[in-house]
Amino acid sequence: MTPSRLMVLGDTTLGSFVRELQAQCRAASLPWAVEDGGFDSWERAVLGGQATSRQGAEAAFAFVLSPRLLEGFDQPDLPRRIQSVLEALEAQRPQRTVMFGNLFADPRGVLPLLRPQLQARRARRVADLLDDFSARHAWFHLVDQSSLALALGVGALSEPRFEALGGLYFSPSGSRHLAALWCRALAALTRPPAKVLALDLDNVLWGGIVGEDGPAGLAMGPSGAGWFYRRFQQALLELKRSGVLLAVCSKNNAAEALAVLREHEDCLLRPDDFAALEIGWDRKSLALQRIAQRLRLGLDSFVFVDDAAFEREEVRQALPEVRVLEFPPTPAGLLDMLTTCTAFDRLRVTDEDRTRSASYQAEARRDELRGKARKPEDFYRSLGLTARIQVAGEDEFARAHQLIHKTNQFNLTSERLSAEQLRERLADPGYQVLTLRVADRFGDSGLVGLAMLDRHAVHTWRVDNFLLSCRVIGRTVENAFVSWLAQRARVAGVARLEVRFVANGRNEVAREFLERSGLRASEDRTIWSLDVAAEQRLPEHYVKLSPA
Repeated sequence: MTPSRLMVLGDTTLGSFVRELQAQCRAASLPWAVEDGGFDSWERAVLGGQATSRQGAEAAFAFVLSPRLLEGFDQPDLPRRIQSVLEALEAQRPQRTVMFGNLFADPRGVLPLLRPQLQARRARRVADLLDDFSARHAWFHLVDQSSLALALGVGALSEPRFEALGGLYFSPSGSRHLAALWCRALAALTRPPAKVLALDLDNVLWGGIVGEDGPAGLAMGPSGAGWFYRRFQQALLELKRSGVLLAVCSKNNAAEALAVLREHEDCLLRPDDFAALEIGWDRKSLALQRIAQRLRLGLDSFVFVDDAAFEREEVRQALPEVRVLEFPPTPAGLLDMLTTCTAFDRLRVTDEDRTRSASYQAEARRDELRGKARKPEDFYRSLGLTARIQVAGEDEFARAHQLIHKTNQFNLTSERLSAEQLRERLADPGYQVLTLRVADRFGDSGLVGLAMLDRHAVHTWRVDNFLLSCRVIGRTVENAFVSWLAQRARVAGVARLEVRFVANGRNEVAREFLERSGLRASEDRTIWSLDVAAEQRLPEHYVKLSPA
């Protein structure tokens, strides 16, 4: 993969940080080429005449600012200066990815009872400005430098002698700490997060063993030994709210374990908080496979937590694609185990992330209805499916980019576009990036589909990629999309519709769809086509398509 350029901009000398970040990106196999924008470049690179073109329009920006910008009683205009930079970034075309480290105050200096408060107020005003801007722009990402300073102490990041010698606010050792944070952020920007956290129960969700200690002997209360497990459960609920699916994978008596989840007054997690429950005496690897099948997700999107070394090793050996976390020696390390785990890292949470757990609960109700239906057609009609297909907008960018990198099974080409490449498609008048939203009587599934339509040729439209979330595969939504596209092509006077397919071993579901789609395959089966004017029969669908 060709590395993406990351131009580091700051107010102090950042050469040591740039070298550290480049080395850590290489060690983590991240496709980023990190470059130094130079001393005091954070305004000049964006506002300074032709400076932007010298940096290269294809480069992403990383703003790494120091607390020195907050210092002195002559700095009340800092929010205005940052606002000017943000407005210039907003106006740039094509748009680029921007990562911006938030500011923290350095409390070291004279007037220790007053000066830090003044700087902290300035930092809060800047933080509010950046938070608001980030919420409105999917291409703008915050990197939490202030939490790093709070966790390590400012002295771990900065030593006065290095600043005196070379203008380095961040010392060499501080640069290593800071680069680790930025490398983690770049990994989150580059790689899709894991989707499922599968957990054991005894001595994981609570202290004690249900079958031996009984419900009254379990520790998960607000004090004592139970406090660590309670904090762990709170963290799990936070993960769930961010879009991570929770699942139980436990060797236990199902009735006893479920009674604890339903009724124990100290248990914060209830059965409805879990997308799947596997409680029994089978091997953990088999239970995880059943969970993956039920959720229609690949095992490479799973993270597994178990206190027993035997169980962890059994899963590692049987399912090497599952990420198995090392369990801490004491309950005090439970929260740190999640904090240091990078599998769930993300730089923003979409609306679809927030409703993911509810969507899977709705899917369970659909499965129940499917089992009662006499024929598939009866099931499809009973769902009351609706779909809206429309051209993607900026407010859908984050979810669209997420789909490109997370969708594996129904993904016709598995082309992983970078953020910049996706923005180029959005800006190209010869392309249409189409989004697909689906709902039924059980709920709104949100933005679950994406298609790249190349319209550069006069008489042929080509679908460069079409991908669909596993949550809606098999509801005839894919057939509805082909019918919609054929109708649009016919109205536009287009003679031929082509769909590109690249097999990769993981998108067998996409190939099966093409086989029954009514499209004709080329000899090498990489192009599937439709003669728009011909009476070529397409499969029936049961989706009401809303006007765009």
